[in-house]
Amino acid sequence: MIRTLLRGRSAEVGTAHQVLADAAAARQCTVVVVSGEPGMGKTALLESMVAQAERTGYVVGAGKAEELDQISPMAPLLLALRSCRAPLLSADDFAALGPLFDQQLWLVDRLAATLEDRSQDAPLLVAVDDVQWADPLTLFALRLLPRRVATSPIVWLLTVRPDSPGVSELAAAVGRDVPVRHIELGPLSREAMLALAEDRLDRHPGPRLTRLLEGAGGNPFLAVELVEGLVNEALVDGEDLAPTGQKVPTRLRHALRGRMHGSRTGAWELLRVGAVLGDTFNVEDAAALLREPTTTLLPKLEDSVRDGLLLDDGHQVAFRHDLIREAAYEDLAPSARRVLHRSAAEHLLATGRSAVEAAHHLMVGATAGDRQAAGVLRHAAADVVPRTPTTAVNLITRAYKLLNPRDPLKLEVGQDVVDVFVHARRVQDAISAADELLHSAPDNETAARIQSQLARPLWDLGVDEELLARVDAALRLDGVSAPVHALLLAQRALALARGDDPETAREAGSAALMEAEQLGHRDARATALRALGHAATTDGRFAAALDHFQQVRALLGGLSQAGELVALGHLDRYEEARWGLADARRQAEEHGGAWEVPAFGWWQAALDLAAGRLDEAEAGALTIVGLAEDLQEYSYRVQAYSLLARIALLRGDHRQADRHLHEVRRWRRSEVRLGSAQGALAEALFLDASGNPAGAAHLLAAAADSPAALTRHTYSGYHAELPIIVRIARNADDPELARRAARLAELYAERNPEVPTIQGAAAHARGLVADDVELLDRAATLLRDSPRPLSRAMAVEDHGRVLLAHGHRDVAVEQLDLAWDTFVGLGATGEARRVQRRLQTAGVRRRRWLTTASRPRSGWPALTETERRVAVLIAEGRTNRAVAQALFLSPNTVGTHLRSIFGKLRVNSRVQLTRVVLEHA
Repeated sequence: MIRTLLRGRSAEVGTAHQVLADAAAARQCTVVVVSGEPGMGKTALLESMVAQAERTGYVVGAGKAEELDQISPMAPLLLALRSCRAPLLSADDFAALGPLFDQQLWLVDRLAATLEDRSQDAPLLVAVDDVQWADPLTLFALRLLPRRVATSPIVWLLTVRPDSPGVSELAAAVGRDVPVRHIELGPLSREAMLALAEDRLDRHPGPRLTRLLEGAGGNPFLAVELVEGLVNEALVDGEDLAPTGQKVPTRLRHALRGRMHGSRTGAWELLRVGAVLGDTFNVEDAAALLREPTTTLLPKLEDSVRDGLLLDDGHQVAFRHDLIREAAYEDLAPSARRVLHRSAAEHLLATGRSAVEAAHHLMVGATAGDRQAAGVLRHAAADVVPRTPTTAVNLITRAYKLLNPRDPLKLEVGQDVVDVFVHARRVQDAISAADELLHSAPDNETAARIQSQLARPLWDLGVDEELLARVDAALRLDGVSAPVHALLLAQRALALARGDDPETAREAGSAALMEAEQLGHRDARATALRALGHAATTDGRFAAALDHFQQVRALLGGLSQAGELVALGHLDRYEEARWGLADARRQAEEHGGAWEVPAFGWWQAALDLAAGRLDEAEAGALTIVGLAEDLQEYSYRVQAYSLLARIALLRGDHRQADRHLHEVRRWRRSEVRLGSAQGALAEALFLDASGNPAGAAHLLAAAADSPAALTRHTYSGYHAELPIIVRIARNADDPELARRAARLAELYAERNPEVPTIQGAAAHARGLVADDVELLDRAATLLRDSPRPLSRAMAVEDHGRVLLAHGHRDVAVEQLDLAWDTFVGLGATGEARRVQRRLQTAGVRRRRWLTTASRPRSGWPALTETERRVAVLIAEGRTNRAVAQALFLSPNTVGTHLRSIFGKLRVNSRVQLTRVVLEHA
């Protein structure tokens, strides 16, 4: 079949085979997308490429997406990875994926690590046919995996029908990091069609067959069917061939029906029923739909196999080509299709098949009021929601729409709709669905449960006011059960926890905790403890916050929670926070976890910035930006761009800072409130650095009234930023703002007497307000024990500046030199240049100031220290995962470093990178 269907495809075959040769030689990843209408030879080209890959030393895995199997998560990709003689995914590797199906990014990372390991020994070809039918999880994995293994010799071969939206987005996303080769299979030329017919007939086609072939639209499969059917004269006279397109050509349906018409077995009916069951089916299921004994179906099967329409491997029957199945399917009247799909679902369920297997048929075959179908779809949604929430959304919403408005089950299924939307992070849809249910006037208990369902997404969005309003409305309802009441009380405390009155939040949390403990309600107790932890954080009582968050972990077990890690950072316990973060990430990778992946990256980047590790913080923030696009989960996008803007300002790159802030301004209004707060601080710093301190002061005016107000502006390490606010206020000639910020710094110091950063920040802020040399000296001394070197350098700089202003030149120069050294050592060259200008104004000259020039943009000197370490480890032959473990990074961050390294060194493979590393070893 390959030989004939590939007639006229020599250029395309040559391109495909060259990709294999180039990828193996360069040891780099490549994606090949083969597109074309049905019957144009996509599968034949795939088979040719698979055969060539096996001949040239590739390890090959191939799978196929099925139209009726889009509910099974990642089925075609897992088939490809498990199908070859030496599976790319071993049985043990496959079993280890089980806990990760509800953590899609961890799942992809685990697969990437496995494929990267396998590609060390031989290049790999992973082929997936008919990607247009792939389920959402497969599309997600195919969008991410090539980029995760961009530096490994892996070729991804995907065949697809034209204009498939998911595949177009996939190729666009992959193309940012990996070469994508598009091979489009258009209609064959007239000469190629005639040659194809001659291959089959062993003679040149006659005039009538030539005319038929000319009308086949250049479709090689249709041409073969016409030739092999020997052109039934009764069907061809006076009838034009329909052009090939989204619908099956009319000629093919007629030709196939005509070929089967002479059979006394009624084989065409078998094909039509089989088409309802899918690309593959078993004889028993077909017999059940035809209501015939299995034995009477065998002659029909034999005729279909003999005529080359079906393939039979002894276990399953499969259509030889999608066009055959589609021709048979479209030959059914729409009502007949619906009835057969409904019958297929009933049969599958009656014979012990799962709700998921029956779901596709019910999506097509169920009609309004079909309560049984709604129940099956509901169970199917519950089965798949941990792995593919997008699929679950389609199933549960269909189940909901099937039910009559007055059906008591509709309210119950509606609550499932809300839950599934929440799980899929479609918060606005969840809110709309909940409001629709509430509009139907449910009983008070149900109404309270519905409002409670929205608590977590509303909290994550940062819209605490709406959360509070909804919970209060539920608490006013009569007859609400004690467990729901306890959970609502805890959620109310959580809604108050980030507000302007932490004391009220603390009282609400304590009352909620007491009620939850009396009932033994674990979830309500955990929520109340979280509320107390966040209220303590908002109030600047970090030791108390840590205690509450640690109680949550003791109660629920599992991973460190975000609040606990943040509290450790506020208490200057950075190493504990870093180890806790690394441990949480590792456990989530191995066993699955409740955290969203970008959260890990955000807190790691924030800790790195606080600790003065600018390069690592930048790589972490860039990783978050990439993950936001990968996951289409944008909760941390504004924070990441804000952090990148601050790093650019520290380096003195105002143009780059402005570019990052453009993204902040673009997305700030649509993101969570806390992300917007990060953007406000970055914007204020930019305005001050750009000569507009008044604008910066105005932006921060509300941030110095209380810990709660400041929380809304910075959220991470905000107490350490207060001296910066005082600096901006002084530059803007706003003494009142400066005094308020200093008073707030003192409040933090009173509540955290054992934390050097907080004590030093208070002394620093007071010293700036008073222009007091002794206070600034004390600040610099206190901050020697702080893990925040940038804060220490700023305090030393201000101490030197005031000393200089008071006439103590020698001591001032010593302090300013120390600040300059620290800034340069941290890579904060923008800060160093400011100090340098101050020293130059004082008449100081240093030859070493020349070293403050910006790092080169390309070549080995352009690499950061971490990038050099990554490059050396990669050159030693380590995988991304091994490098991540060695450097205590995430695999995603290693990938970010590698993309940066490749760009700076202008290489595109590990082999080329190794050569560069050896030159500089």
